[in-house]
Amino acid sequence: MGRVHLRLPSRRHALVWAYAAAGSAVIVTYLVMSSAERYLLPELVSGSVVLAILVGVARNTPPSVVPWYLLAAGMVPYAVADTIWGLYQTRGEEVPFPGVADILYLTSYALFAAGLVTLARQQTGRLHWAGLLDAAIVTLGFGILVWSFVLAPYLRSGLSAWQLVFSLAYPVADLVLLSITARLMLTTGTYTPSFLLCIGWLLLLLAADGLYYGTLATNGTAIAESVSEVGWMVSSLLLGAAALHPSVARPTRLVTDQERLCSRRLSTLVALILMGPLIVLVDVGGIRDRPVDVTVIVSMMACLSLLLVLRAAILAQHAHSRAVQARTQTLVLAASLREQAELQKQLSHQATHDPLTGLANRALLNERMQVTLGRCSVFSSAGLLMLDLDGFKEVNDTLGHSAGDELLIDVAQRLTSRVRDQDMVARLGGDEFALVLEGVDAEALRDFTLRILDAFQDPFVLPSGQAVRVTTSIGARRITGPTAPTEALRDADTALYRAKAAGKNQVAYFEAPRSPSPRAQHAQRRSRGPGAPGI
Repeated sequence: MGRVHLRLPSRRHALVWAYAAAGSAVIVTYLVMSSAERYLLPELVSGSVVLAILVGVARNTPPSVVPWYLLAAGMVPYAVADTIWGLYQTRGEEVPFPGVADILYLTSYALFAAGLVTLARQQTGRLHWAGLLDAAIVTLGFGILVWSFVLAPYLRSGLSAWQLVFSLAYPVADLVLLSITARLMLTTGTYTPSFLLCIGWLLLLLAADGLYYGTLATNGTAIAESVSEVGWMVSSLLLGAAALHPSVARPTRLVTDQERLCSRRLSTLVALILMGPLIVLVDVGGIRDRPVDVTVIVSMMACLSLLLVLRAAILAQHAHSRAVQARTQTLVLAASLREQAELQKQLSHQATHDPLTGLANRALLNERMQVTLGRCSVFSSAGLLMLDLDGFKEVNDTLGHSAGDELLIDVAQRLTSRVRDQDMVARLGGDEFALVLEGVDAEALRDFTLRILDAFQDPFVLPSGQAVRVTTSIGARRITGPTAPTEALRDADTALYRAKAAGKNQVAYFEAPRSPSPRAQHAQRRSRGPGAPGI
Protein backbone atom coordinates (compact mmCIF):
# COMPACT_ATOMS: atom_id res chain seq x y z
CA MET A 1 0.00 0.00 0.00
CA GLY A 2 1.20 3.50 -0.78
CA ARG A 3 1.83 6.06 1.88
CA VAL A 4 -0.68 8.83 2.45
CA HIS A 5 0.95 12.20 3.06
CA LEU A 6 -1.17 14.62 5.04
CA ARG A 7 -0.30 18.26 4.62
CA LEU A 8 -0.36 19.73 8.10
CA PRO A 9 -1.01 23.44 8.65
CA SER A 10 2.08 25.58 9.00
CA ARG A 11 3.16 26.84 12.41
CA ARG A 12 2.07 30.36 11.55
CA HIS A 13 -1.47 29.14 10.76
CA ALA A 14 -1.72 26.56 13.56
CA LEU A 15 -3.15 29.07 16.02
CA VAL A 16 -5.87 30.07 13.57
CA TRP A 17 -6.88 26.47 12.99
CA ALA A 18 -6.85 25.72 16.70
CA TYR A 19 -9.04 28.72 17.42
CA ALA A 20 -11.45 27.82 14.62
CA ALA A 21 -11.64 24.21 15.86
CA ALA A 22 -12.33 25.27 19.44
CA GLY A 23 -15.00 27.75 18.37
CA SER A 24 -16.62 25.21 16.08
CA ALA A 25 -16.75 22.73 18.97
CA VAL A 26 -18.58 25.30 21.10
CA ILE A 27 -21.09 25.98 18.29
CA VAL A 28 -21.72 22.26 17.75
CA THR A 29 -22.22 21.83 21.50
CA TYR A 30 -24.77 24.64 21.45
CA LEU A 31 -26.69 22.88 18.69
CA VAL A 32 -26.74 19.43 20.31
CA MET A 33 -27.47 20.51 23.88
CA SER A 34 -31.08 20.64 24.96
CA SER A 35 -30.69 22.10 28.44
CA ALA A 36 -31.02 25.79 29.20
CA GLU A 37 -27.30 25.99 30.06
CA ARG A 38 -26.52 26.07 26.36
CA TYR A 39 -27.49 29.76 26.32
CA LEU A 40 -24.28 30.49 28.26
CA LEU A 41 -22.13 29.25 25.37
CA PRO A 42 -22.45 32.31 23.04
CA GLU A 43 -20.60 34.52 25.53
CA LEU A 44 -17.68 32.06 25.42
CA VAL A 45 -17.31 32.71 21.69
CA SER A 46 -17.79 36.49 21.90
CA GLY A 47 -15.46 36.71 24.90
CA SER A 48 -12.78 34.69 23.11
CA VAL A 49 -12.79 37.24 20.27
CA VAL A 50 -11.38 39.91 22.58
CA LEU A 51 -8.49 37.65 23.55
CA ALA A 52 -7.98 36.55 19.93
CA ILE A 53 -7.73 40.17 18.71
CA LEU A 54 -5.23 41.10 21.42
CA VAL A 55 -3.10 38.02 20.68
CA GLY A 56 -3.34 38.56 16.92
CA VAL A 57 -2.28 42.21 17.13
CA ALA A 58 0.69 41.35 19.34
CA ARG A 59 1.67 38.35 17.23
CA ASN A 60 1.16 39.66 13.68
CA THR A 61 1.65 43.43 14.06
CA PRO A 62 -0.88 44.82 11.53
CA PRO A 63 -0.09 48.11 9.73
CA SER A 64 -2.43 49.93 12.12
CA VAL A 65 -3.52 48.60 15.52
CA VAL A 66 -6.14 51.28 16.25
CA PRO A 67 -8.97 49.68 14.19
CA TRP A 68 -8.36 46.29 15.81
CA TYR A 69 -8.28 47.74 19.31
CA LEU A 70 -11.62 49.46 18.62
CA LEU A 71 -13.08 46.16 17.38
CA ALA A 72 -11.80 44.41 20.51
CA ALA A 73 -13.31 47.17 22.65
CA GLY A 74 -16.59 46.65 20.82
CA MET A 75 -16.57 42.94 21.61
CA VAL A 76 -16.31 43.59 25.37
CA PRO A 77 -19.86 45.02 25.81
CA TYR A 78 -21.04 42.51 23.21
CA ALA A 79 -19.78 39.61 25.37
CA VAL A 80 -21.23 41.17 28.55
CA ALA A 81 -24.60 41.60 26.81
CA ASP A 82 -24.45 37.95 25.69
CA THR A 83 -23.82 36.97 29.31
CA ILE A 84 -26.79 38.95 30.55
CA TRP A 85 -29.00 37.51 27.83
CA GLY A 86 -27.78 33.96 28.62
CA LEU A 87 -28.40 34.25 32.34
CA TYR A 88 -32.00 35.30 31.77
CA GLN A 89 -32.46 32.43 29.33
CA THR A 90 -31.06 29.80 31.72
CA ARG A 91 -33.48 30.92 34.46
CA GLY A 92 -36.36 30.87 32.01
CA GLU A 93 -37.07 34.53 32.54
CA GLU A 94 -37.93 37.03 29.86
CA VAL A 95 -35.08 39.36 28.93
CA PRO A 96 -36.04 42.98 29.77
CA PHE A 97 -36.56 45.15 26.72
CA PRO A 98 -35.21 47.69 26.57
CA GLY A 99 -32.58 46.80 29.13
CA VAL A 100 -28.90 46.91 29.95
CA ALA A 101 -28.15 44.26 27.35
CA ASP A 102 -29.65 46.41 24.58
CA ILE A 103 -27.56 49.41 25.63
CA LEU A 104 -24.43 47.23 25.60
CA TYR A 105 -25.26 45.75 22.17
CA LEU A 106 -25.79 49.19 20.66
CA THR A 107 -22.57 50.42 22.30
CA SER A 108 -20.66 47.55 20.71
CA TYR A 109 -22.17 48.41 17.32
CA ALA A 110 -21.00 52.01 17.71
CA LEU A 111 -17.46 50.80 18.51
CA PHE A 112 -17.59 48.41 15.54
CA ALA A 113 -18.53 51.30 13.29
CA ALA A 114 -15.70 53.44 14.68
CA GLY A 115 -13.16 50.67 14.12
CA LEU A 116 -14.35 50.02 10.57
CA VAL A 117 -14.39 53.72 9.70
CA THR A 118 -10.82 54.03 11.00
CA LEU A 119 -9.81 51.01 8.96
CA ALA A 120 -11.49 52.40 5.84
CA ARG A 121 -9.89 55.84 6.24
CA GLN A 122 -6.43 54.33 6.70
CA GLN A 123 -6.86 52.09 3.66
CA THR A 124 -8.34 54.62 1.25
CA GLY A 125 -6.41 57.69 2.39
CA ARG A 126 -7.99 60.56 0.49
CA LEU A 127 -11.71 60.79 -0.13
CA HIS A 128 -12.95 58.82 -3.15
CA TRP A 129 -16.35 60.12 -4.22
CA ALA A 130 -16.98 57.20 -6.56
CA GLY A 131 -16.59 54.65 -3.75
CA LEU A 132 -18.72 56.74 -1.40
CA LEU A 133 -21.51 57.05 -3.96
CA ASP A 134 -21.48 53.32 -4.66
CA ALA A 135 -21.63 52.59 -0.92
CA ALA A 136 -24.49 55.07 -0.53
CA ILE A 137 -26.44 53.41 -3.37
CA VAL A 138 -25.95 49.99 -1.76
CA THR A 139 -27.08 51.34 1.62
CA LEU A 140 -30.18 53.05 0.25
CA GLY A 141 -31.06 49.96 -1.81
CA PHE A 142 -31.01 47.76 1.27
CA GLY A 143 -32.61 50.61 3.21
CA ILE A 144 -35.76 50.13 1.12
CA LEU A 145 -35.87 46.48 2.22
CA VAL A 146 -35.23 47.42 5.85
CA TRP A 147 -38.00 49.98 5.76
CA SER A 148 -40.47 47.60 4.13
CA PHE A 149 -39.80 44.56 6.35
CA VAL A 150 -38.45 46.01 9.63
CA LEU A 151 -38.89 49.73 10.23
CA ALA A 152 -42.45 50.16 8.92
CA PRO A 153 -43.81 47.11 10.82
CA TYR A 154 -42.19 48.38 14.03
CA LEU A 155 -43.78 51.80 13.57
CA ARG A 156 -47.20 50.13 13.30
CA SER A 157 -46.63 47.72 16.18
CA GLY A 158 -47.88 49.96 18.97
CA LEU A 159 -44.71 49.65 21.05
CA SER A 160 -43.95 52.14 23.78
CA ALA A 161 -41.66 55.06 23.04
CA TRP A 162 -38.49 53.50 24.46
CA GLN A 163 -39.24 50.10 22.99
CA LEU A 164 -39.77 51.71 19.60
CA VAL A 165 -36.52 53.71 19.85
CA PHE A 166 -34.45 50.64 20.67
CA SER A 167 -36.28 48.51 18.11
CA LEU A 168 -35.46 51.04 15.38
CA ALA A 169 -31.89 51.56 16.59
CA TYR A 170 -30.83 47.98 15.76
CA PRO A 171 -31.68 48.04 12.01
CA VAL A 172 -30.35 51.59 11.68
CA ALA A 173 -27.06 50.45 13.24
CA ASP A 174 -27.01 47.55 10.80
CA LEU A 175 -27.45 49.96 7.89
CA VAL A 176 -24.49 52.01 9.15
CA LEU A 177 -22.35 48.88 9.31
CA LEU A 178 -23.58 47.85 5.86
CA SER A 179 -22.56 51.22 4.43
CA ILE A 180 -19.03 50.92 5.83
CA THR A 181 -18.81 47.30 4.68
CA ALA A 182 -19.84 48.28 1.15
CA ARG A 183 -17.21 51.00 1.07
CA LEU A 184 -14.51 48.57 2.21
CA MET A 185 -15.50 45.98 -0.38
CA LEU A 186 -15.83 48.44 -3.27
CA THR A 187 -12.59 50.35 -2.65
CA THR A 188 -10.25 47.46 -1.85
CA GLY A 189 -8.38 45.97 -4.78
CA THR A 190 -6.60 42.99 -3.20
CA TYR A 191 -8.33 40.82 -0.64
CA THR A 192 -6.09 39.15 1.95
CA PRO A 193 -7.46 36.14 3.88
CA SER A 194 -7.70 38.31 7.00
CA PHE A 195 -9.69 40.94 5.08
CA LEU A 196 -12.06 38.29 3.70
CA LEU A 197 -12.61 36.87 7.18
CA CYS A 198 -13.38 40.36 8.48
CA ILE A 199 -15.87 40.95 5.64
CA GLY A 200 -17.41 37.55 6.35
CA TRP A 201 -17.89 38.58 10.00
CA LEU A 202 -19.74 41.72 8.97
CA LEU A 203 -21.94 40.09 6.33
CA LEU A 204 -22.89 37.17 8.58
CA LEU A 205 -23.57 39.52 11.50
CA LEU A 206 -25.85 41.66 9.33
CA ALA A 207 -27.60 38.59 7.87
CA ALA A 208 -28.29 37.18 11.35
CA ASP A 209 -29.57 40.56 12.53
CA GLY A 210 -31.80 40.91 9.48
CA LEU A 211 -33.27 37.45 9.97
CA TYR A 212 -33.90 38.02 13.69
CA TYR A 213 -35.33 41.54 13.58
CA GLY A 214 -37.18 40.99 10.29
CA THR A 215 -39.16 38.04 11.63
CA LEU A 216 -39.61 39.77 14.99
CA ALA A 217 -41.04 42.89 13.35
CA THR A 218 -43.39 41.13 10.95
CA ASN A 219 -44.55 38.23 13.19
CA GLY A 220 -44.07 39.63 16.68
CA THR A 221 -41.62 36.85 17.54
CA ALA A 222 -38.21 35.73 16.20
CA ILE A 223 -39.06 32.58 14.29
CA ALA A 224 -35.44 31.58 13.54
CA GLU A 225 -33.89 32.61 16.84
CA SER A 226 -31.58 29.59 17.01
CA VAL A 227 -30.41 30.12 13.42
CA SER A 228 -29.66 33.78 14.18
CA GLU A 229 -27.79 32.77 17.35
CA VAL A 230 -25.60 30.38 15.38
CA GLY A 231 -25.00 33.12 12.81
CA TRP A 232 -23.90 35.53 15.54
CA MET A 233 -21.49 32.98 17.00
CA VAL A 234 -20.00 32.07 13.64
CA SER A 235 -19.59 35.74 12.76
CA SER A 236 -17.74 36.39 16.05
CA LEU A 237 -15.54 33.38 15.34
CA LEU A 238 -14.64 34.83 11.92
CA LEU A 239 -13.58 38.14 13.48
CA GLY A 240 -11.25 36.39 15.92
CA ALA A 241 -9.78 34.27 13.11
CA ALA A 242 -9.25 37.45 11.03
CA ALA A 243 -7.11 38.95 13.80
CA LEU A 244 -5.13 35.73 14.34
CA HIS A 245 -4.42 35.10 10.65
CA PRO A 246 -0.86 36.13 9.63
CA SER A 247 -2.18 37.99 6.57
CA VAL A 248 -3.49 40.71 8.88
CA ALA A 249 0.06 42.10 8.75
CA ARG A 250 -0.18 42.62 5.00
CA PRO A 251 -1.66 45.95 3.89
CA THR A 252 -4.48 45.79 1.38
CA ARG A 253 -4.21 47.74 -1.85
CA LEU A 254 -6.86 50.01 -3.25
CA VAL A 255 -8.72 49.65 -6.51
CA THR A 256 -6.55 51.57 -8.97
CA ASP A 257 -9.48 52.77 -11.04
CA GLN A 258 -12.37 53.37 -8.64
CA GLU A 259 -14.18 55.74 -11.00
CA ARG A 260 -14.60 52.97 -13.55
CA LEU A 261 -17.93 51.14 -13.31
CA CYS A 262 -17.50 47.48 -14.22
CA SER A 263 -20.45 45.44 -15.47
CA ARG A 264 -20.78 43.43 -12.25
CA ARG A 265 -20.89 46.53 -10.05
CA LEU A 266 -23.29 48.26 -12.42
CA SER A 267 -25.62 45.23 -12.39
CA THR A 268 -25.62 45.23 -8.58
CA LEU A 269 -26.43 48.93 -8.37
CA VAL A 270 -29.21 48.68 -10.94
CA ALA A 271 -30.73 45.68 -9.11
CA LEU A 272 -30.78 47.64 -5.85
CA ILE A 273 -32.39 50.62 -7.56
CA LEU A 274 -35.12 48.38 -8.96
CA MET A 275 -35.80 46.93 -5.51
CA GLY A 276 -38.25 49.69 -4.55
CA PRO A 277 -40.40 49.56 -7.69
CA LEU A 278 -40.50 45.76 -7.44
CA ILE A 279 -41.76 45.90 -3.83
CA VAL A 280 -44.51 48.33 -4.79
CA LEU A 281 -45.37 46.38 -7.94
CA VAL A 282 -45.68 43.05 -6.12
CA ASP A 283 -47.52 44.82 -3.27
CA VAL A 284 -45.46 43.16 -0.56
CA GLY A 285 -47.45 43.08 2.68
CA GLY A 286 -50.21 45.19 1.14
CA ILE A 287 -47.89 48.20 0.90
CA ARG A 288 -50.04 49.91 -1.73
CA ASP A 289 -52.72 50.50 0.89
CA ARG A 290 -50.23 52.40 3.09
CA PRO A 291 -49.49 55.79 1.51
CA VAL A 292 -46.83 56.64 4.08
CA ASP A 293 -44.79 53.56 3.17
CA VAL A 294 -45.19 54.26 -0.54
CA THR A 295 -44.10 57.87 -0.01
CA VAL A 296 -40.98 56.81 1.90
CA ILE A 297 -40.05 54.22 -0.73
CA VAL A 298 -40.59 56.70 -3.58
CA SER A 299 -38.46 59.27 -1.75
CA MET A 300 -35.68 56.74 -1.30
CA MET A 301 -35.97 55.78 -4.95
CA ALA A 302 -35.61 59.45 -5.90
CA CYS A 303 -32.47 59.69 -3.77
CA LEU A 304 -31.16 56.54 -5.45
CA SER A 305 -31.80 58.02 -8.87
CA LEU A 306 -29.97 61.22 -7.89
CA LEU A 307 -27.00 59.22 -6.62
CA LEU A 308 -26.96 57.20 -9.82
CA VAL A 309 -26.95 60.41 -11.89
CA LEU A 310 -24.02 61.72 -9.84
CA ARG A 311 -22.27 58.38 -10.31
CA ALA A 312 -22.83 58.58 -14.07
CA ALA A 313 -21.41 62.12 -14.06
CA ILE A 314 -18.28 60.91 -12.28
CA LEU A 315 -18.02 58.05 -14.77
CA ALA A 316 -18.37 60.49 -17.70
CA GLN A 317 -15.75 62.80 -16.21
CA HIS A 318 -13.45 59.85 -15.68
CA ALA A 319 -13.98 58.68 -19.25
CA HIS A 320 -13.22 62.20 -20.51
CA SER A 321 -10.04 62.44 -18.45
CA ARG A 322 -8.95 59.01 -19.64
CA ALA A 323 -9.62 60.06 -23.23
CA VAL A 324 -7.57 63.23 -22.73
CA GLN A 325 -4.83 61.18 -21.11
CA ALA A 326 -4.91 58.67 -23.96
CA ARG A 327 -4.79 61.50 -26.53
CA THR A 328 -1.86 63.08 -24.69
CA GLN A 329 -0.06 59.75 -24.57
CA THR A 330 -0.74 59.29 -28.28
CA LEU A 331 0.74 62.71 -29.05
CA VAL A 332 3.76 61.97 -26.87
CA LEU A 333 4.19 58.61 -28.56
CA ALA A 334 3.89 60.19 -32.01
CA ALA A 335 6.47 62.81 -31.06
CA SER A 336 8.76 60.08 -29.76
CA LEU A 337 8.33 58.11 -32.97
CA ARG A 338 9.12 61.22 -35.02
CA GLU A 339 12.20 61.87 -32.93
CA GLN A 340 13.23 58.24 -33.32
CA ALA A 341 12.70 58.39 -37.08
CA GLU A 342 14.68 61.63 -37.28
CA LEU A 343 17.46 60.12 -35.20
CA GLN A 344 17.43 57.02 -37.39
CA LYS A 345 17.61 59.25 -40.44
CA GLN A 346 20.53 61.16 -38.96
CA LEU A 347 22.34 57.96 -38.05
CA SER A 348 21.73 56.56 -41.54
CA HIS A 349 22.99 59.82 -43.07
CA GLN A 350 26.09 59.78 -40.88
CA ALA A 351 26.80 56.18 -41.86
CA THR A 352 26.71 56.97 -45.60
CA HIS A 353 27.98 60.58 -45.78
CA ASP A 354 31.17 62.42 -45.07
CA PRO A 355 30.81 64.28 -41.73
CA LEU A 356 32.82 67.32 -42.93
CA THR A 357 31.41 68.08 -46.37
CA GLY A 358 28.11 66.20 -46.26
CA LEU A 359 28.99 64.41 -49.51
CA ALA A 360 28.51 60.69 -50.02
CA ASN A 361 31.28 58.56 -48.54
CA ARG A 362 33.00 55.57 -50.07
CA ALA A 363 30.36 53.10 -48.85
CA LEU A 364 27.49 55.00 -50.46
CA LEU A 365 29.59 55.53 -53.59
CA ASN A 366 30.11 51.78 -53.95
CA GLU A 367 26.35 51.15 -53.58
CA ARG A 368 25.57 53.73 -56.24
CA MET A 369 28.24 52.42 -58.60
CA GLN A 370 26.99 48.86 -58.10
CA VAL A 371 23.59 49.90 -59.45
CA THR A 372 24.70 52.42 -62.08
CA LEU A 373 27.62 50.50 -63.60
CA GLY A 374 25.71 47.24 -63.57
CA ARG A 375 23.22 48.51 -66.16
CA CYS A 376 25.67 50.34 -68.45
CA SER A 377 25.77 49.56 -72.18
CA VAL A 378 26.98 51.15 -75.39
CA PHE A 379 23.66 52.95 -75.68
CA SER A 380 23.54 53.96 -71.99
CA SER A 381 27.03 54.67 -70.76
CA ALA A 382 28.22 56.35 -67.56
CA GLY A 383 31.26 58.27 -66.48
CA LEU A 384 33.51 58.09 -63.42
CA LEU A 385 35.78 60.98 -62.43
CA MET A 386 38.42 60.83 -59.72
CA LEU A 387 39.82 64.17 -58.50
CA ASP A 388 42.85 65.06 -56.44
CA LEU A 389 43.44 68.69 -55.35
CA ASP A 390 46.69 70.32 -56.41
CA GLY A 391 48.25 72.50 -53.72
CA PHE A 392 46.00 71.39 -50.87
CA LYS A 393 48.93 70.22 -48.75
CA GLU A 394 50.49 73.69 -48.85
CA VAL A 395 47.22 75.23 -47.59
CA ASN A 396 47.12 72.79 -44.70
CA ASP A 397 50.78 73.37 -43.83
CA THR A 398 50.68 77.17 -44.01
CA LEU A 399 47.15 78.07 -42.84
CA GLY A 400 46.30 75.10 -40.62
CA HIS A 401 43.86 72.22 -40.73
CA SER A 402 40.82 74.38 -39.95
CA ALA A 403 41.52 76.41 -43.09
CA GLY A 404 41.97 73.16 -45.01
CA ASP A 405 38.59 71.91 -43.76
CA GLU A 406 36.90 75.14 -44.88
CA LEU A 407 38.56 74.78 -48.27
CA LEU A 408 37.26 71.20 -48.62
CA ILE A 409 33.71 72.35 -47.78
CA ASP A 410 33.93 75.06 -50.46
CA VAL A 411 35.30 72.57 -52.98
CA ALA A 412 32.39 70.20 -52.25
CA GLN A 413 29.89 73.01 -52.86
CA ARG A 414 31.51 73.95 -56.20
CA LEU A 415 31.58 70.36 -57.39
CA THR A 416 27.92 69.83 -56.44
CA SER A 417 26.93 72.96 -58.35
CA ARG A 418 28.59 71.67 -61.54
CA VAL A 419 26.69 68.37 -61.79
CA ARG A 420 23.09 67.33 -62.31
CA ASP A 421 20.64 66.06 -59.69
CA GLN A 422 20.98 62.46 -60.88
CA ASP A 423 24.78 62.54 -60.54
CA MET A 424 26.72 61.83 -57.35
CA VAL A 425 29.67 63.62 -55.77
CA ALA A 426 31.58 61.68 -53.11
CA ARG A 427 34.59 62.34 -50.93
CA LEU A 428 36.93 59.38 -50.74
CA GLY A 429 39.11 60.84 -48.01
CA GLY A 430 41.66 63.64 -47.61
CA ASP A 431 41.55 65.79 -50.76
CA GLU A 432 40.26 63.00 -53.04
CA PHE A 433 36.81 63.18 -54.63
CA ALA A 434 34.85 61.04 -57.07
CA LEU A 435 31.97 61.82 -59.41
CA VAL A 436 29.53 59.32 -60.91
CA LEU A 437 27.84 60.70 -64.04
CA GLU A 438 24.85 58.87 -65.47
CA GLY A 439 23.84 58.76 -69.15
CA VAL A 440 26.88 60.49 -70.64
CA ASP A 441 28.67 59.72 -73.89
CA ALA A 442 32.30 60.54 -74.67
CA GLU A 443 31.57 64.14 -75.67
CA ALA A 444 29.37 64.81 -72.61
CA LEU A 445 32.05 63.29 -70.39
CA ARG A 446 34.64 65.65 -71.84
CA ASP A 447 32.29 68.61 -71.26
CA PHE A 448 31.90 67.62 -67.64
CA THR A 449 35.65 67.40 -67.08
CA LEU A 450 36.10 70.88 -68.57
CA ARG A 451 33.28 72.19 -66.40
CA ILE A 452 34.98 70.74 -63.30
CA LEU A 453 38.33 72.29 -64.25
CA ASP A 454 36.57 75.61 -64.79
CA ALA A 455 35.16 75.40 -61.23
CA PHE A 456 38.70 75.85 -59.88
CA GLN A 457 39.58 78.94 -61.93
CA ASP A 458 38.34 81.40 -59.32
CA PRO A 459 40.17 81.59 -55.97
CA PHE A 460 38.62 80.18 -52.81
CA VAL A 461 37.89 82.78 -50.16
CA LEU A 462 38.22 81.37 -46.62
CA PRO A 463 36.12 82.64 -43.65
CA SER A 464 39.19 84.54 -42.48
CA GLY A 465 38.99 86.58 -45.70
CA GLN A 466 42.14 85.10 -47.22
CA ALA A 467 41.94 83.95 -50.86
CA VAL A 468 43.76 80.79 -51.93
CA ARG A 469 44.10 79.10 -55.33
CA VAL A 470 44.02 75.37 -55.81
CA THR A 471 43.52 73.32 -58.94
CA THR A 472 42.64 69.69 -59.49
CA SER A 473 43.86 66.71 -61.46
CA ILE A 474 41.19 64.49 -62.95
CA GLY A 475 41.20 60.87 -64.01
CA ALA A 476 38.20 59.95 -66.15
CA ARG A 477 36.79 56.60 -67.20
CA ARG A 478 33.80 56.02 -69.49
CA ILE A 479 31.87 52.82 -68.77
CA THR A 480 30.02 51.26 -71.72
CA GLY A 481 29.19 47.88 -70.22
CA PRO A 482 28.56 46.19 -66.90
CA THR A 483 31.67 46.81 -64.81
CA ALA A 484 32.61 46.05 -61.22
CA PRO A 485 33.02 49.17 -59.02
CA THR A 486 36.53 48.12 -57.98
CA GLU A 487 37.60 47.83 -61.59
CA ALA A 488 36.16 51.22 -62.53
CA LEU A 489 37.84 52.90 -59.56
CA ARG A 490 41.14 51.28 -60.37
CA ASP A 491 40.99 52.45 -63.98
CA ALA A 492 39.98 56.00 -63.00
CA ASP A 493 42.81 56.05 -60.44
CA THR A 494 45.24 54.97 -63.14
CA ALA A 495 44.07 57.87 -65.30
CA LEU A 496 44.41 60.23 -62.34
CA TYR A 497 48.00 59.12 -61.83
CA ARG A 498 48.74 59.92 -65.49
CA ALA A 499 47.07 63.36 -65.11
CA LYS A 500 49.20 64.27 -62.08
CA ALA A 501 52.32 63.02 -63.84
CA ALA A 502 51.53 65.30 -66.79
CA GLY A 503 51.33 68.36 -64.54
CA LYS A 504 48.73 70.18 -62.43
CA ASN A 505 45.26 71.09 -63.61
CA GLN A 506 45.16 68.23 -66.13
CA VAL A 507 42.66 65.62 -67.28
CA ALA A 508 43.59 62.10 -68.33
CA TYR A 509 41.18 59.60 -69.86
CA PHE A 510 41.50 55.90 -69.32
CA GLU A 511 41.42 53.99 -72.59
CA ALA A 512 40.83 50.26 -72.34
CA PRO A 513 43.19 48.14 -74.55
CA ARG A 514 41.45 47.14 -77.75
CA SER A 515 41.59 43.65 -79.22
CA PRO A 516 43.43 43.60 -82.65
CA SER A 517 41.34 43.07 -85.77
CA PRO A 518 41.47 39.68 -87.59
CA ARG A 519 43.56 41.23 -90.49
CA ALA A 520 46.09 42.59 -88.02
CA GLN A 521 46.32 39.24 -86.26
CA HIS A 522 46.98 37.51 -89.64
CA ALA A 523 49.69 39.99 -90.57
CA GLN A 524 51.32 39.56 -87.18
CA ARG A 525 51.44 35.77 -87.57
CA ARG A 526 53.03 36.06 -91.10
CA SER A 527 55.71 38.39 -89.82
CA ARG A 528 56.77 35.86 -87.24
CA GLY A 529 57.13 33.02 -89.69
CA PRO A 530 55.66 29.58 -89.68
CA GLY A 531 57.77 28.34 -86.81
CA ALA A 532 57.33 31.35 -84.53
CA PRO A 533 55.46 30.67 -81.26
CA GLY A 534 52.08 32.28 -80.65
CA ILE A 535 51.46 35.08 -78.01
